[in-house]
Amino acid sequence: MTEEPSESPSATPTVKPSPRPSLNAAQLITGLRTTVSGLAQNGQLTPKAARELTRRLREAAEKHAAGEVDGTREELAEFGEKVADLREENKISDAGYQTLAAGLAQLVQVLPNR
Repeated sequence: MTEEPSESPSATPTVKPSPRPSLNAAQLITGLRTTVSGLAQNGQLTPKAARELTRRLREAAEKHAAGEVDGTREELAEFGEKVADLREENKISDAGYQTLAAGLAQLVQVLPNR
């Protein structure tokens, strides 16, 4: 008695999700500014802290628009330090901190190398 190899099932085409278009730095900065505003409106960030973070993001956007990559990186580093300080001082919620940190990490990834 010989066993015949079983036929493999017919190949079913797999559907791959279409890749999301990549966001550029200006769009990500705008998204972070919107997030900061939303966190303040929801009481997850103090109004004073929101103004400070918005100012830093505005300055980063201006440097980016001027093509100053190093200046943009410096402003974003200051933004990140301020977010960390706010978390230590309990002036931002943990969820808000996580959201801003993730957005900042994504933003830094799309900036050109020095």
